[in-house]
Amino acid sequence: MNKFPLSAVSKAFTLAAMTCSGSVIAEEVKQPQQPNIVVIMADDLGDWATSHHNQYVETPNLEYLSETGVRFENGMTPAPVSSAARASFHTGKMPSQHGVYDFLAEDPKYDADWLDGEKLLSERLQDEGYRTALIGKWHATTDSKEPIRGFDRWLSYDALEAGWKNQYLHSGTVLFSRDGENEEHTGIQAQFLTKETIKFIDEPSEKPFFVSLNYVEPHFPFEGLPERLVEKYRDIAHKVVSYGGNSVLEHMSAYTLVPSDHEEKLAQYLAAVTLLDEQVGQLIDGLEGRGLMDNTVIAFVSDHGLLMGQYGLYGKINASFPYNFYEETIRVPFIIKGPEGMVRQKQVRGEFVDILDLHTTIMELASNGKGYDTSYGPGKSLLPMMKGERVRDWRQYQFSERGNARMITNGHWKLVRYYNKKNEPIDHWYDLSNPMGEAYIAEPPRQAVQDTMTKALDEFFAQYSSDEYSGLNMWNMAYPNFTTEDIIKHELWN
Repeated sequence: MNKFPLSAVSKAFTLAAMTCSGSVIAEEVKQPQQPNIVVIMADDLGDWATSHHNQYVETPNLEYLSETGVRFENGMTPAPVSSAARASFHTGKMPSQHGVYDFLAEDPKYDADWLDGEKLLSERLQDEGYRTALIGKWHATTDSKEPIRGFDRWLSYDALEAGWKNQYLHSGTVLFSRDGENEEHTGIQAQFLTKETIKFIDEPSEKPFFVSLNYVEPHFPFEGLPERLVEKYRDIAHKVVSYGGNSVLEHMSAYTLVPSDHEEKLAQYLAAVTLLDEQVGQLIDGLEGRGLMDNTVIAFVSDHGLLMGQYGLYGKINASFPYNFYEETIRVPFIIKGPEGMVRQKQVRGEFVDILDLHTTIMELASNGKGYDTSYGPGKSLLPMMKGERVRDWRQYQFSERGNARMITNGHWKLVRYYNKKNEPIDHWYDLSNPMGEAYIAEPPRQAVQDTMTKALDEFFAQYSSDEYSGLNMWNMAYPNFTTEDIIKHELWN
């Protein structure tokens, strides 16, 4: 498997050199004891849309990461909506603990520090001696322009000035906020973010670095991707996701139905995936060229997945009513590459993992053996798995939530439990072994399975929710943190 080839610029970085008496001598890059850490988070990238799961999708650099690292084939999201998932990663907590559930619109009337009182991962890493940067999408609160606590460098967006859609442009002119000051960039946004990440890494410092690198690919709009990439997929898009199919759930709106130009939109989406993959290759090249890969951990994940025609829907959890937790929505790519001795190569692990585990893993890596406390959330360190060890006491279930909807799965059965205004449960069971997938709500499993899984669901949220922020209190939550009035008034909840 060939990874994306070294660019001419990256090759020039292969040796850090200095001239001495007419000769060029390679200069060793001083490595800190703690590893450098780069977390690449995609936006709306379902695991189904990578070459690991579809032969028509080109993601050679993700394959390279997997072959030289560990791929978790049961990577999932604790919250299938952007703001909630990102808030969970940065806090290490479930939405029912931190209180962010929905897409937080950047609008002056909604401006608030939704994570007030939470200590962020970036702050914890600064305490451990790291220099930190956020590059790209933030969206865990409502103001991306102002630098968030814990980050030494900040390059995000001014959506209040340019409008929320501007930040999602794959090409054209995007209004950024560099440490709170507006700055425009015209071109391919993903390539710009990669270059800015390398610039931060190049800043002289004795400290290890942490970069939260957040591309907007392959998020809507499904346009503006490089034609050289879109052209690859136009004739084969229908082989990736065919037109048609129906969900037993209602579609949320006309915008969540499969559009008439489905194949073009899907080709653009897949082109965005390949563009993103190219950036992974460029970043690896930059790190290798600087001699930094021997002490750098790279994690590649996504905030959540996306439906691109599956079950006749476009969108994520909010593509349907009630909210769905389809596999295409909750399953995400989850790959970690690191130095020899820290990561055993060519592993494919089957345990359930999510970005809360990544939060905890980063804390263990950063603590450098001094010990760390992440009892505030459900995440567990992945380091034993990264090293190739057999882990006997790992979780049997994976959980996810959005407001009054909670999910538990054991890989065979999936329970989505909705709570009405009286906190009475409404259960949807799905048999994931059914060839029809989740097209239909299944008959419940045998009683012992029902009892075990509902008990596990109740116990998990009894531990990882608060009275103030529990999703079961969604009826009193202000827009945009939860939902619209017409949804709240729906007869299902009454």
